[in-house]
Amino acid sequence: MPRRDFSLRVVQELSQFREEAAGREVGHAAARLAEGRQKAETLRDYRDHYARQLLEAGSGGVDAGRLRDALAFIARIDDALTQQAEEILRLEAAWQATLAVWEARACELRTYGVLEQRHLDRLAAAERRQEQKATDEWASRRRGVDG
Repeated sequence: MPRRDFSLRVVQELSQFREEAAGREVGHAAARLAEGRQKAETLRDYRDHYARQLLEAGSGGVDAGRLRDALAFIARIDDALTQQAEEILRLEAAWQATLAVWEARACELRTYGVLEQRHLDRLAAAERRQEQKATDEWASRRRGVDG
């Protein structure tokens, strides 16, 4: 008769813990990526705002010093945008890596679920055989008494 308890229960629970932790990390990585994208969007808006201001001021005439400062400031924003684009690429790669880990953990957890179901199926089959054996013995005794 097979053991009643699932022998891999502790490993299955550890696998579930790891899968849940990996899922949380995917969420954190996705949040960091969204934050990085939002920061880039804010920088683009900021750059567009200053470029429009420069154009509007330029139509009325701007002294050379102010124009140079404004262009230098916009160039610094462009540099920040370039750095942020690189950061977004890094964050996307990190998110993809955490997603791959989570998928592997989820697959492992599903495997333990399948193994547990097979264990339960074996228990049920053994129980059915035991019940059939008891029924056959009862019927055999009954025939001996009636016969």
